[in-house]
Parts: sequence; structure tokens; C-alpha cells
Amino acid sequence: MYLWWSSGKVYKRKSLMKKNILANFIGKFWSILSSFLFIPLYIKYLGFDSYSVISFTLLIAGVMAVLDAGLTATLSREFARNDNDDEQKIKIFKTLETIYLLVTGFSVLAIFLCSNIIAEKWIETSAYTSKEVALFLKIISFDIGFQLLFRFYLGGLLGLEKQVKANFYQIGWGVLRNALVVILIMVVPNLLYFFIWQSLATILFSLVVKLSLEKELTGKRSLNFSLKIEKSVYKRIWKFAGSMLLIALVGAVNTQMDKIAISKLLSLESLGYYTLAISLAQCIVVVVNPIALAVLPRFTALYSEGREGEAIQLFNKIGIVVSIVVFACMANLSLFSKEIIWAWTGQKDLVDQAAVFLPVLSLSMTMLALCVLPYQVAIANGYTKLNNYLGLISMVITFPGYWIATKYFGAIGAAYVFCFVQILTTFFYVYFINRKFIKNNIFTQVYLKQFILPLTIALSLVFFFSNISNLMEENRILIFISIGVSTLLTILISSLILMPSECKSAFLKIKKIINV
Repeated sequence: MYLWWSSGKVYKRKSLMKKNILANFIGKFWSILSSFLFIPLYIKYLGFDSYSVISFTLLIAGVMAVLDAGLTATLSREFARNDNDDEQKIKIFKTLETIYLLVTGFSVLAIFLCSNIIAEKWIETSAYTSKEVALFLKIISFDIGFQLLFRFYLGGLLGLEKQVKANFYQIGWGVLRNALVVILIMVVPNLLYFFIWQSLATILFSLVVKLSLEKELTGKRSLNFSLKIEKSVYKRIWKFAGSMLLIALVGAVNTQMDKIAISKLLSLESLGYYTLAISLAQCIVVVVNPIALAVLPRFTALYSEGREGEAIQLFNKIGIVVSIVVFACMANLSLFSKEIIWAWTGQKDLVDQAAVFLPVLSLSMTMLALCVLPYQVAIANGYTKLNNYLGLISMVITFPGYWIATKYFGAIGAAYVFCFVQILTTFFYVYFINRKFIKNNIFTQVYLKQFILPLTIALSLVFFFSNISNLMEENRILIFISIGVSTLLTILISSLILMPSECKSAFLKIKKIINV
């Protein structure tokens, strides 16, 4: 009887995880689609000068994300723990929400009060006056502040393994904030109205997700913001949250300092070209995040129950899938960089300026994506020390490196520094996490099977596809189809080579369904 119940419980967990992965893929697919659909439209209706200003606001949002202080990750982790009952989860939520409301208020106030100084002393653009830019910053201060709050509440839903619901809200927010605003700027191509719309959309969805999370926790929807900090909860989580704060702080320096250096030393248009390439390269990380978000609660549950063997098996199965997908995406973005940017934006004058960054940034994001799964294992075990050590050490390179490289080599110099640091930290991070928690043979099972072989196969296949297809055509749809086919074939062939047993099993299941 117990075995039946236990196996049924495991089946339900696996089924839930698969459903969550699917939901996260749909949500992240929307994120990728949003970038492809809407950024070219922003450039078309508002102009590239306005997009450069938008790029700068994205930079500020990335810097202010450090104020998250690891509270979202802490909330997700505590909700995912099996040793927390419902009452304890409510106390944890109320305590973290109180802290987060203070963080949100501080972020809004900081940007609002510093807007004039930033506009006058930092930004170089001929399209808008300093007063206009300062007004933009005042408006987006609310957008950035409530984005923090929105993601905090989403983190709570993800920790409760409500990925379907969380992605529903994520997509809804994206539609209202990034899609419907296109209709507005088609009628009134004004950057001021663009920022007002986005800010109102974020505030609205922050409140909606708050109501949903309250319903999951307490059984009733409420907008009651009771400012209360439980000392017992604070004592329990402060160490983990503090470590996450340091990770966020170091991460902000290492991932935003390149853009800060470019915005300060070069023109705002240079930042626009660089950000355009990053928007494409980040698709690699976006593809991996759905898997990571779905397996974190699973890893947390397995390690909290002492079932390390199952956690390692799960890591190995998903690790090879992640490697195949990210290297396939990287190879296509790198070898088809000019074609992708032309097909995406429809503006050939942007191709040469932005395409030069894409191969370098794609490799950088690939290295970052390969750290995502080991990072989830570390977070599931409450282990953040390594992130802090590597982050602080890497700052020795990034802090002076970005400024020197940008000054003497331009924005491409910053891209090379970013890439070098990501490669270096990835190899060290994967090695130490594997040694502490996974205990695979690092050279054969990780570096060879998950790094070298997928990379070699992907580059070889895409190089072959690039030489048999003529993608420099005027038809942008055909270019997208060709690159899409190249990416899918790369993933499929890599899977057949590196995962023959899993592919055979999947084929037999499909055959069985067809026969039925």
C-alpha cells in the first residue's frame, strides 16, 4: 500500500514538473517573441534615438534590480521547502513583503530624485533635452519600482509550483505593457506616452498578482499591506537573503557595468546598438530559464528530503538537454548574425553597427546559461558562498576592464571583457558545484559531454547549413524560416548523437500513440 502511494506521489511530482516546464516554456517563448516583434516596432514608430533612451532605462532597471536583495529567491525557496507549513509560509511572506515594500519605495524615490542629475551629467543625446529625459526618468521610476514588486509576487507563485498561473500573469503583463503600447505609439508616436503606458501596466499587474498570491496562501484575495516583520522569520532567513543580496550586488556590477561604461564614455546611440545585440543574445538564457524555474522547487524538495541520488539523476538528464539547446542557439546567432539583425529590424543601416557584437555576446550568454542549472542546485541547498567569492574576484577584472576596454576599443571592447569573464567564471563555478553536490566526473560527464561535444557538433552543423543556404535575400520571412530550420535541425541531430537512448524512447512513445 505504501509503495503504491509513494509511487503515485512521485508520478504526480514528475507530472507537475513537466507541466511547469511546459508553462515556463510558453511564458519564455512569449518573452522571446516579444523582443522579436516589438523592439523593431518601437524603432520604426519612435525612431532609433528614442530606442536608445529606452535602452538607458533598461540599464537603470538592471542596476536597480540589485535592490531585490535576494528576497524573491528567498521567498521562492522558503515556499518550496517541504518543512514549512501553511502558517509559517504566511509569516514568511508578510515579513518579506514588508521589507520589499520598503525596497520598492526606496527605488522609486532614488530614481525620481536623481533624474535631473542623471539627465544632465550622464546622458549624451541630441534627440531630447535634459528636461525631457529627466521627466522620462521620473515616470519610469514607478515602472521600475513596481517591476520589483511584480517579480516578487511572481516568485511566490513559482515557489508554490504555480508556474502555469505565474506565466499567465507574466504573458498578460507583457501583452498590456509591451504589445498594446504599439497601438498607442502608432497613433501618437510620443516617448512620454510610451513610458506612462508601461508604468501604469506594471502597477496594475503588480496588484493583480498580489491578489492571486494572497488567494493561494490565505484562501481569500486581499490588497492588505500589513507592515510587519516577524523576528523569528528574519533570524531564519537573514543569512541566506544577505548572501543573495551580495550575489545581486556583484551581479549588477558584472552584468551592467559594460552598459554603464558605454553610456558614459560613448554616445547613447552606441548603447542602443549594443543593447539591440544583447536583446537577441539574451534569448539563449531565456530558453533555459523555464527549465530552471520548474526544477528549482523539485531540487529543493529532493535535497530537503535527503534524496541526493534522485537530484543528481535529474541534474544529469536536464543538463545535457540544456547544453544541446543553448549551443544550437549560440551557433545560429553567431554564424547568422547579420542575417538575423536585418531580418529582425528590417533596417540595413543597423546591421553593421549591431551585428559585430552578436557572436561575442552570444558566447557570453551561453556561458551564463550553462551556470543556470548548477546555480539552481546551489540555491536548493542554500549555498551561496561560491557565487559571492567568484563574483567578488571577477570584479577585479570587470570594474577596471570595462572602462579601459571601452575607452580604447569602443563598445566591442566591453563585449570582449564580458565574454572573457563569463567563460572563466563558468568553468570554475561548474567545477566547484559539481564537486560539492553532483559528484560527476567533471571532465567526461560535464566538460566533454555537456560543453565540448555539443559546441563542436552545433558549430559544425550550422557552418554546414550556412554554406548551403543563401540567406542574404530580401525576403525577411524566408530568412527567419531558414534560420529556424537550421536551429531545429541542429538540436535534433545533436540530440540523436548525444542522447540516443532518450530519443529512441521518445520515438517509441510517438509510434505507440500513432498505432493506437
